[in-house]
Amino acid sequence: MSSHSSERLLALPFCVLGKRLFSVRLPLTVHELSLADALMGRELAPLRTLPASSAGRVRCHVPDPGWRTYSVWDDRVTCVLVRDSWHYLSLVGSYEDFLASRYSIKSRESFARDEARFAERCGGALDLREYRGADALPEFLRLIDQVEGVGPMCADRAAERRRPTAETRGYVLFAVDQPVAWMRLQVAGDAYLYGGAGEAEAFRGDVLATILHLQVIRRLFAEQTCRYLDYRPGNGELKRQFANGVLRSAVLVDLRPSLFNRLLLRGLAGERRRAFASRRPAGMGALALR
Repeated sequence: MSSHSSERLLALPFCVLGKRLFSVRLPLTVHELSLADALMGRELAPLRTLPASSAGRVRCHVPDPGWRTYSVWDDRVTCVLVRDSWHYLSLVGSYEDFLASRYSIKSRESFARDEARFAERCGGALDLREYRGADALPEFLRLIDQVEGVGPMCADRAAERRRPTAETRGYVLFAVDQPVAWMRLQVAGDAYLYGGAGEAEAFRGDVLATILHLQVIRRLFAEQTCRYLDYRPGNGELKRQFANGVLRSAVLVDLRPSLFNRLLLRGLAGERRRAFASRRPAGMGALALR
């Protein structure tokens, strides 16, 4: 997946002594780095190369070597908005190598027993079905609704059916012809982007989630279509369980070094330091992208 950029409007709160006085809306260029570029250490172009209409940029998901929350450079002032962990699975090698390098013998034996018990419950074999491309999307979304116990045509699902999603990969695990768990991926360049997973309430538990994820991962290793399964920044037990690599990542905003921009980002940095210190969930808080 190549890095990409877009023009967005960002509302930055102006803070003094921890109090938000007002918000300032600025047109910014948003750059999102791909996993491959992050691992290669790719650098973005200097701030001076941005369009004149842009007040600065937001750098999403860049490797965080320990950025200061607020920094002043010759050509910009920078504030760290979010710090996070970026988990991923390298698909180089074989599925067996992945298991051996990631889990103990005891854990691997436990996985095999869980799969065998579930297969026996389902009639003797695991039933994992794959749904690819736009034509298969409506059926995949219908099965997700069935697993989650959602009505057949909720507004979100109806809108999603109308969007082109040729690169979607959907996986549904069945038990005696009943869908019980699902996972969604998006193919983007040399990475599968993790799009979430879920399971039926009656089957809720780590065992079913583990079976589903390992079965999908087994297929991805066998295909060798992409180099990575990119779980994207954010914490989660499943991400930690099935990743074999992790980056420290950050979201930063760069503004041109005017006096007002320095005051704006200095106040915002104080608020972000308090958020990091209190270990609040990572997020943009009052920062609103439009």
